[in-house]
Amino acid sequence: MSNLEQELQRNVANFINIDANRKVYTRHYDALRDTIYSTLKSEMPLGKWLCGHKLGGSYGDNLKITKPDEFDLVIYLKFPENDRIIVKKDPRKPGNVTLDMTGVLNILHNQEHNKITFTNLKKIVTANNLLLEDKLQDMISGAFKRALNKMGDKVIVDGRPSKIVYKRCGPAHTVFIDEPNMKYSVDFVPAVRLSAQQNVLGPEQLKYFRNIQYWDAIPKPLKPFQSNNISFRASYYDAEKEMLKDKEKLKSVIKLMKKFRDSKPNMNNIKSYYIKTLLLWQIKSRPATYWKNKKLYEILIDMFDELSKCLAVTGRNGKLLFFWDPNLDMFAAFTQNQRSSMYDCVVAKQYTLMRAAGNLTKDISDNVTCSFSNREERGEPQRRPQNGQAGKGQPAAAVNPPQRRPQNGQAENGQTAAAVSPAQEQPATNCVIT
Repeated sequence: MSNLEQELQRNVANFINIDANRKVYTRHYDALRDTIYSTLKSEMPLGKWLCGHKLGGSYGDNLKITKPDEFDLVIYLKFPENDRIIVKKDPRKPGNVTLDMTGVLNILHNQEHNKITFTNLKKIVTANNLLLEDKLQDMISGAFKRALNKMGDKVIVDGRPSKIVYKRCGPAHTVFIDEPNMKYSVDFVPAVRLSAQQNVLGPEQLKYFRNIQYWDAIPKPLKPFQSNNISFRASYYDAEKEMLKDKEKLKSVIKLMKKFRDSKPNMNNIKSYYIKTLLLWQIKSRPATYWKNKKLYEILIDMFDELSKCLAVTGRNGKLLFFWDPNLDMFAAFTQNQRSSMYDCVVAKQYTLMRAAGNLTKDISDNVTCSFSNREERGEPQRRPQNGQAGKGQPAAAVNPPQRRPQNGQAENGQTAAAVSPAQEQPATNCVIT
């Protein structure tokens, strides 16, 4: 085993291990989740449509790299006669779909027991019966506010009350707990549950959707905000989770790349889902034996190389294509300055890792450690905060927290693989230069 291989494995063990804090957070989270969800079930019509939930995002994928103080919970919505929804690609928005509720409404119109659903669905569709993202989200938001009001804007855990603060954050309905010894947030992400038969995937993507029963349409607001929005983001979290499974060193690579991003301020535009997407393309293009037979450092150097191609600024820009709809370039919104800064950072780190693989001196070893950890984790004094920045004592999940990195409308969508996990949930890159 090379010295760099050992160094990276030490970094994973020392700086990417959330087990020490897991039990206390998940105990509180479990109680909060169950209380809010059961209260939402009594709010009509939402309660009639709720059909389970699942822990998602980095926690659900077992890709969490910091203290477990952010949870992403996908809450599934399923309407009566749900299989009659006609799903089409949104031609104006790659990666998105529209949901035609005509067939659903035609049946519900004659069903007395579904009168509540019919009446409320009519309020959140267009004249052509296309479901409206913003109207659906407003209805969900109203249900959340009424539910939290019933709870007195607090949750009782082990006999102790904790105040709840609610905010809308993109597609999520986020609640914050900000107590002296317990600070965390939960993104409740609504998702319209759709069957495999309703998917709109191309033939190449369908290869990775075998034996998957469901996918989701996420009511993710457009940027800038548009009222009467009929476009929903397609999410294939279950299929992605299956792709990531049994890939040996792949998850360690993703965690190290996320840790690298977090250690470099100019890399904060790289969302966790971008890194995951990069690796989905590599799963497609590389043999299954690659993730088992290659050394961790070799894979990491390769993935930095792939990311640098995506960020390339020479000639025409590189691209990171959405795995499930390659017509969407996920890096298209980056400015040239952003690309250039991130590209230089990635290439420099790739060079450092290549040097370390050949001769791991003390200086290079320290450089590697600094790239996958922060000063607090290394036991170093904190730098004095600059104007407008929070000091060390600022809560991690304050009432007005920094914006979380969104995960394609999923919350960065699963099952945890850890010593102490949240209680059982309810069931329910291709880089090219052109």
